[in-house]
Amino acid sequence: MKAPHRTIQRLAAAALLLLASLAAIPQQAGNRYTVEIVVFRNGAQAGALQQSAATQSGGDDVVASAVATRRLATAAGRLRAASGIRVLAHTAWAQAPAAWNSRRGVSATRLGIAGSGVAGKVILERGQFLHLGVDLIVEDGGQRYRIHEVRRVKPDETQYFDHPAVGILALVTAGG
Repeated sequence: MKAPHRTIQRLAAAALLLLASLAAIPQQAGNRYTVEIVVFRNGAQAGALQQSAATQSGGDDVVASAVATRRLATAAGRLRAASGIRVLAHTAWAQAPAAWNSRRGVSATRLGIAGSGVAGKVILERGQFLHLGVDLIVEDGGQRYRIHEVRRVKPDETQYFDHPAVGILALVTAGG
């Protein structure tokens, strides 16, 4: 009688180990997303802002490839036409999401927007849900501002990451 009980325990332990290891399995190449961001600066709010210290932006190990898609081009054009707002960067890329809570991302340098005064990284992670995060430092006019936020996103929904001096529009679409 002890043998079947032990077999059941071993099978249960093996099932638990399998479930725990699923998060560590790399995402398949077909599970790619296109991420597009527009980083802009609201110059009218400069006097009431707090500066942020620079942060380390490690984890720049996600493979990303540039894409020509610019679904936020109309929004970026409206921002450029608005008084007191300057678009600092507009870029898009394709990538597979990193594992949830890994905080692995793509650096501003790798995205080609570091020359516009933007440093840090953008992360795209998938656990049970898809999450997009920004940890960016924007240096403009002698001021340094940090915008740091991670949130659950749904594909094809425009996201707005808000800060009194800096804003980021982001769009994640399936495929890439």
